[in-house]
Amino acid sequence: MKNTLNEEKLKDSFTNEDKKLIGDISEEGLQWLDGNAEAEADVIEGKKKELEAKFNPIMMRVYQEAGVGGAGMPGMPGMPGGGMPGAGGPGGAADAGVDDLD
Repeated sequence: MKNTLNEEKLKDSFTNEDKKLIGDISEEGLQWLDGNAEAEADVIEGKKKELEAKFNPIMMRVYQEAGVGGAGMPGMPGMPGGGMPGAGGPGGAADAGVDDLD
């Protein structure tokens, strides 16, 4: 998710407050994952949805402001390229979206 802050089409649309909030939420997710690496897939999925709910209002505003379409929006559930890969799938906790939180 933090990588989105540097996307050329979007980076000017993030406020300093957005950047801090995204960093804080990402750190929260990483710390949770470190402490819950053995968690069941449904628990990880629940945490993923909790974090996405925090990211989504920011990302919706940023994408709208930047004039970027909705497909492929990182962190947007149900969108191609969205969400945290592997959180409920075959990789389980090992693939629980650490890359999306970076």
